[in-house]
Amino acid sequence: MAKIFIALVYLAAILIIGFVSARKVKTADDFATAGKKIPFWTNVYSMASAQIGAGATMGVASMTYQYGFSGMVLGLGAATGAILSGLIFAKKIREADVTTIPELIRNKLGTRVANMICILTIIQVFGILASQVRSLGTILQIFIPSLSLLNAIIIMAVVMMVYSVIGGMVAATNTDKLNVSIMILSVMVITPLIAMIKIGGTEGIATNLSADQLSLTTMGLPSMLSTFLYFGLVGMINNENFLRICGAKNAKEARGATLTAALLVYLPYMIFAGLIGIMGIILIPELGTSDSIIPAMIDSMTNDLVGALLLAGLLAAVMGTAASVAMAVSVTFTRDVAGRVKKEMSGKETLSIQRIALVIFTILAIIVGYQGTSIVTIMEDLGAPCVAALIPIFMGMFFWKKTNAKGAGITVIVAVVATVVYWLMGSPLGISHFLFGLACSTVTLIIACNVTYHPENSREVA
Repeated sequence: MAKIFIALVYLAAILIIGFVSARKVKTADDFATAGKKIPFWTNVYSMASAQIGAGATMGVASMTYQYGFSGMVLGLGAATGAILSGLIFAKKIREADVTTIPELIRNKLGTRVANMICILTIIQVFGILASQVRSLGTILQIFIPSLSLLNAIIIMAVVMMVYSVIGGMVAATNTDKLNVSIMILSVMVITPLIAMIKIGGTEGIATNLSADQLSLTTMGLPSMLSTFLYFGLVGMINNENFLRICGAKNAKEARGATLTAALLVYLPYMIFAGLIGIMGIILIPELGTSDSIIPAMIDSMTNDLVGALLLAGLLAAVMGTAASVAMAVSVTFTRDVAGRVKKEMSGKETLSIQRIALVIFTILAIIVGYQGTSIVTIMEDLGAPCVAALIPIFMGMFFWKKTNAKGAGITVIVAVVATVVYWLMGSPLGISHFLFGLACSTVTLIIACNVTYHPENSREVA
């Protein structure tokens, strides 16, 4: 009963914050970036909340539960990407004064490349949204076991949708401090502490795990490299965090908040989430799905009241990211698809389309999230073509003067074709479709841009 009560209290609090925040959402920019006036420490909380979602919590724990310490590669890759985002891109992105990645590319490489990247970005971010929605339902099922996974997904998706549609980024930043505080207490303090006591500390880990589980290479080096690069590179161009960077007061604060969130919150959180998965191997050796290892650990180790509070922390972790991703995909669609079709849109029309798009994408995410096999698989399969295309273009756009529209356009086509065809062939070379696509796109960018580059048409690299 305590679990149901606390779940209802948390959901009610989220909705109330959404309705209160709605009074401050007057324009499309308020909805997308909170008017580009997010204070520094509020943005640190907000960026941490955007970064820490299903992948950082349940995905990392799921990987370590399956593969032992080698599964930590997901968390370390994502954290490395977030740090590099602050060091390399955050300041440049904020100085560009844009709202979406396609908008940034349009300003530097033209409309054709931006339109191609726009489609891929929407698919990639939608994949993340579907995985977050699935995670929310998985957690709610622990609160209320009588719910089917589909019903649990629908309930949580509707709550997230209503709160996001009404309050936008204003509501997200207002709830991020609450969400981050709860999830740190749950995942970085109480849950690992209880688990460590139960297994007998580090000695218990060393004596109860097999050699494969203790090994740092059990996943296999090709899989580890692919996972590290995929989640690391996604972390560098994190779409949901992109809105937070754009919402910072200035470029200096955008960079500082990104690095602070990555180093003080995201990296340690990843490590602790992974440790929970590893300790889960010992405490719950037989589990139907590795995706639910953290909520299963909490449910089995604690009484109803403590368990409910800790599960609320998991809901907070995923809810913050789910809302951010939903807003990112709706804003990208509105600014870079609807805005290109109807060039003269008032601020009111833009805001309305952003909200309608968020509802539509959330409904689609319920379907895909329910049908998907796992959190990590949903994200990686849908996002691989986009990341394979975007990373070399992003790097070239900022740091190589020969990067041009024709070369970048060819790169996008090669990245998509190579990634999808290789995946349909069953990854015959033993490396992931993402890694194959990334290698092809990187080589293509270098060759294509060298061939198509003309000094008289060169542009200044930011």
